[in-house]
Amino acid sequence: MICIESYIPKFLDMLYDEEIAKHLSIVEIRDAFHTNQIESKKQASLAFEAVSGNANKVLYIGSWLGFLTRVLVEKYPSINFYEVDMDTRCKEVSGRFNYTFKNYLGHQSVNIDDFESINDFDTVINLSCEHMTTDWYKRIKPGTQLVMQSNNLVIDDHINNCKSLDDFKSKYPLSEVKHDTTLELNIFNRFTLSGVK
Repeated sequence: MICIESYIPKFLDMLYDEEIAKHLSIVEIRDAFHTNQIESKKQASLAFEAVSGNANKVLYIGSWLGFLTRVLVEKYPSINFYEVDMDTRCKEVSGRFNYTFKNYLGHQSVNIDDFESINDFDTVINLSCEHMTTDWYKRIKPGTQLVMQSNNLVIDDHINNCKSLDDFKSKYPLSEVKHDTTLELNIFNRFTLSGVK
C-alpha cells in the first residue's frame, strides 16, 4: 500500500509559498489531513489500483487540494490525470503541487454538470459522491472505469448520502465490480467502489 502519510510534509512545504498558503485556512488543512481523510484516501488508492491496468486517461472529479492526485501521478507515471473541481481556489493549489509531473494534465474550475468532456476519459474518480446528485454518473458512457466513494454521514453539505455499501452499489451500478469496501471510521462509514460501468 502507498504510504500516503509521507506526502503530508511535501504538501506543507509548499505552503511556505505565501501565494499558495493564502488560499487555505488552518481548519481546511486540519480537515484535509484528518485521520478519516487519510484512511479514506488509502482505500481510494487501493480501489484505483484494482482498475489501473486499463487506465490511460483519468478524470478526477472533486479533486480538492490535489493531494491524492500527487500520490497517483507519482505511482502511475504512464497514466494521465486531469482534475475538475468547482472550488476555484483548488486550481492554483493543486497546480502548484503537481505541475512538475508530465502526466498531470491540469485542472479546470467547473461544476461537473457543466463539464462537457466527461466522456473523453477511460477512467473517472469521484470520491465526493455525497456532495452531488447522480446526474454526473448518468452521463458516463458504459465501459468506463469508475473509482467512487460515499458515506453515511448526515450533514448539510452531504446531499446524497448512502446508508450502506449495498445502497451505494444500487445508486451507482457497475457491470463489473473490482473493489468494494466499507471503512468504519469514528462517527461514520466510508464506502469505496471501483469497477466498470
